[in-house]
Amino acid sequence: MSQLHRLTIFADDPDDALSEDVLWVRAWLERWKRKVHVADYSSGGSEHLWDIEGPEEAIAEVPARLRCCSKWANPEIFGDGP
Repeated sequence: MSQLHRLTIFADDPDDALSEDVLWVRAWLERWKRKVHVADYSSGGSEHLWDIEGPEEAIAEVPARLRCCSKWANPEIFGDGP
């Protein structure tokens, strides 16, 4: 079994219609639904955050513009890691 990796994804959705970034994340989640686990999801209205855990090949597909630093994905930065 491959090692799971953590990632926080951020997508802004400032308009009434869904943004290209939100649509991309939803399609990506659908494609990887059997391999990727959404540990947490939050939305502040137009801001969407997903804490994801999955295999390296799935995580590698996420564009840099959607990657976000977080306690979930980067605990060492926040003093919670090794």
